[in-house]
Amino acid sequence: MASIRVRMRKDGTAYTAVLYTFDGKQTSSSFNDHAEALKFQDVCNRLGSAEARRIWKVAIPRHGHTVTSYLTEHLDALAGVEKKTMFEYRRYLVRDIEPVLGHIPLSTLNRADVAKWVNKMRADGVSGKTISNKLGFLSGALNLAVKAGEIPANPAAGIRVPRTLRRDMTLLTKDEYRLLKASFTDRWHPLLDFLVASGCRFSEATALKPGDVDRVNGTVRITKAWKRTPGDGGVKYEIGQPKTRRSIRTINLPAAVLDQLDYSHEWLFVNTEGGPIRLYSWRTNVWSPSLAKAMTKDENNPDKLLLATRLRIHDLRHVCASWLLSEGVPLITVAAHLGHEDAATTARIYGHLDRAAGQAAAAAMATLLG
Repeated sequence: MASIRVRMRKDGTAYTAVLYTFDGKQTSSSFNDHAEALKFQDVCNRLGSAEARRIWKVAIPRHGHTVTSYLTEHLDALAGVEKKTMFEYRRYLVRDIEPVLGHIPLSTLNRADVAKWVNKMRADGVSGKTISNKLGFLSGALNLAVKAGEIPANPAAGIRVPRTLRRDMTLLTKDEYRLLKASFTDRWHPLLDFLVASGCRFSEATALKPGDVDRVNGTVRITKAWKRTPGDGGVKYEIGQPKTRRSIRTINLPAAVLDQLDYSHEWLFVNTEGGPIRLYSWRTNVWSPSLAKAMTKDENNPDKLLLATRLRIHDLRHVCASWLLSEGVPLITVAAHLGHEDAATTARIYGHLDRAAGQAAAAAMATLLG
């Protein structure tokens, strides 16, 4: 079925676009006269687009791309991108862009279309960061369409990402961490201590090998991480670069943490079969049941302390940062320990926990006030 859209040109004048399928592809024809556009739409719906084009003698457009067909060609030609990133881009197209924008001819895509898509994602509860990532992918692809002469301007440029509430990080006191740790079996205690002490991302910690640890100098070299990518018949895991350039780092850890690790396998941390640990299965089979145990009352021990906060595995990284800052470790040092791209990132995430400067300001004001 042909549909109508009223568009605005840069000079402020209006025109009407009729969207329809021709030769198996989505395309459109523009009319300055809205009534004429309605007639064209009616003929398209009654007699077919080929007959309507014959009657109005509409020239076949130079570019017949829809948003979906253009982005598909764009991805097929994209080079120098990690498999995981390419996998995410294709998911953006199939799950997010295609259902809302995919049918629109590339030549008629406008800011209102893109804004509608962004607002829908927000209404669906997508986080601001995720919306920004998806909009960034679309805008980058459309920039190339402008350079190639496919469209005169990028309709996604300058679209503002709506602010959404960010999930608060969950922090633990030392006693709360001991309570959590006690709910796990002993075999997982070294991994938990390592995650808290190192602040490593789970994908980084589980990609470590014994040779990455220097027990003499008490350091760990982090240069790789597991990447989840599509494979034949499902999903597979590959070793790749960590999240950012600065994530490649050497960190110091307490000897007590390193001494309790098992260095007899190919990987520093292994599953019950001796292979590398996978986040999704470990979270389902180990983390979630143990966390539930820490939060559940024991009828045989009514005085048992309970963990009151629900944690994500990633929150152990936040625990690391909060403990270091509480001991007066400078933000720049914490940034290097966590592998942040710069100290500004650390300050943005954890600045509210670093009260040293605030305490100094309060002490100075107390002195000035006498």
